[in-house]
Amino acid sequence: MVRVALLGAGWACVACAASPLRWYSGALDREVSVELLEPAPIAAAADASAGPKGSPLVIYLKNLAAPRAGTESDESIVADFRRDGFLVAVLDYAHAPRARWPHLNRDLAALRTQLLHGTWLGERALDQAHIYFVPAGHRLKRNVMFAHDGTRTVALDVLYPSRPARPVGALLEFSCDNAERMGNNSLQFCTDTLLEGAASEGYAVAMADHPVRAPYRGFDAMPLSAQLVKAAVRTLRAEGAALGLDGRIVPVGFSRGSGMALMLVTTRDHPEFDTLGEHRDVSSEVQGAVVLSGRFTYLDLRPEDPMIPKYVKTWGERATHRDAWRAQGALDYLGAPTVPLFLSINATESPDALHQMAVLRRRLDALQSPYVYFPEDEPRGHRVPLAPAVLDPLLSYLRARLGAAATGPAPSPEKSPAPPQ
Repeated sequence: MVRVALLGAGWACVACAASPLRWYSGALDREVSVELLEPAPIAAAADASAGPKGSPLVIYLKNLAAPRAGTESDESIVADFRRDGFLVAVLDYAHAPRARWPHLNRDLAALRTQLLHGTWLGERALDQAHIYFVPAGHRLKRNVMFAHDGTRTVALDVLYPSRPARPVGALLEFSCDNAERMGNNSLQFCTDTLLEGAASEGYAVAMADHPVRAPYRGFDAMPLSAQLVKAAVRTLRAEGAALGLDGRIVPVGFSRGSGMALMLVTTRDHPEFDTLGEHRDVSSEVQGAVVLSGRFTYLDLRPEDPMIPKYVKTWGERATHRDAWRAQGALDYLGAPTVPLFLSINATESPDALHQMAVLRRRLDALQSPYVYFPEDEPRGHRVPLAPAVLDPLLSYLRARLGAAATGPAPSPEKSPAPPQ
């Protein structure tokens, strides 16, 4: 018999085989059915011998409202996840109209919170560093190496439509967790659902290791960071050709990853940074960038910025070591108009973060470099946006820069406001 208990906003289940249960979807305001599938016996035995890390988990999102980009069957994809040692929870959204971006993003954020705090699947030992949300028809290619940083191998995970009807573009994000690329604690805290949400609309997405190894102390270690982010782009473009990707890439960045995304557009004319990592014969050009809250320049800081003493200790006084300070800021490599950017920040962010976004916008305005800006008014502080007033124009931006990812009608969300001037 399957034992199911209501815990907070979700359900927990104890089972040893495929087990029917339910999960409450805020997007639909009702429960959706869930099938819990154990790893294949051989994979489970191999995983047990490797050590008690807990089960890696795939949340497989079935029958979403968005057109499906991958044509391979659910059965073959899920079977391979199980053979690879994943516990698989199949959530069936039954083609409900709201089972897509931007409404689905809040469900993804809620699931991450419940999995982290054990209010759903709480009786299972889960590997919190390896929790993936996979839209139906997508596959996952893990640990694609793009460079070696001394004794560290830096890699990325790619979620892509399997056998797409036509090649698709990709989003590339640099992790905010310097120790665990897909650390659920970090993604949950930041309410970061952009990659999984974009995948649900048919795009390929990739999460790359942050260029700075742990522990992160607020320094982006130029020029190494620029070299590594460019290596990640080249590798995604080269490796993606065999996965059905069309070579168009838009980087996404939040917090310590935001400057990394911006750097890819501001250093387009700096070939000296394409000197490390794999596929050096491949272009590191990107087709846009989604730049959220972060630090972009060290030449224009608020006098009260608490990081200034650390910068002085590392680089020397700014007045006498200005070149050293300039070399660290992604924005300070920008000298001409670049590809269009998408900018957003929460209205209740820290004064230092709001100042940095204002400085970035002023520089872009001065260069007449194109961008759109949609701040999030919902008071959520240092978080990735979840408001439809930001996510809807963001999806429109991705379609403009990457093309439509799948066939079928576009969503008809609530009308988005024009970008603030």
